[in-house]
Parts: sequence; C-alpha cells; structure tokens
Amino acid sequence: MRAMIRFLRLNPTVRRVLGLLFLVLGLIGSLFPIIPGWPGFFIAIILLGRRDRLLRRLHLLARFTLRWLRKAPIPHVRGIGQWLSNQYVELRRAVVPHLIAFERHLDGPNPL
Repeated sequence: MRAMIRFLRLNPTVRRVLGLLFLVLGLIGSLFPIIPGWPGFFIAIILLGRRDRLLRRLHLLARFTLRWLRKAPIPHVRGIGQWLSNQYVELRRAVVPHLIAFERHLDGPNPL
C-alpha cells in the first residue's frame, strides 16, 4: 500500500489518468443499474483531488440539477428533488471529512 501511495505521489500524470478513468466508470455506473457508480466517483475524487476543475464543474451541475428538481412545477418531481437533496447533504457530511483526511495522507506532509 505504501509503495502504491509513493508511486502516485511521484507520478501526477498517472494519477490524473487513473482519476479520469474512474470518473468515467462512475458516470457509466450511475447510468446503468447493474454497476454501482459511487465507488468510481469516490476513487476519482481521491485521485484527482477535491480542487480539480472538472470535478468542481460536475459538482456544480449536480447541485443546479437538484435545485431545479426541488423547484419543479410538478409536485411529485419536487418531492423527489427534496428527497435527493436531503440524501446529498447526508452523504456529503459523511464522506467529505474522510476524503480530506485521505487526500492529506496521499499528498504527504506539507513542505512549509
């Protein structure tokens, strides 16, 4: 495990390519019910980093979609949007601290 972390620290290009690959796998998994998409997203976020421009734009797109669903004119769609928004908030509160901790571990000690 330590050798893998050391390899990923020294090769940011490999880290970026693997992150994009897992992001694509997560997107495919979210479209098809057979493959779960969340492991791909989780690994992609770890590899790319939370500050990656592509991840931030996809996150904004997801938030705008949730907002649109919550304000939809059809009551049933509004209910689904509210439920999805609540699920999103709970998942984010549970996962983000772990992502931050693992990202710090992967990046190593700060040289400052």
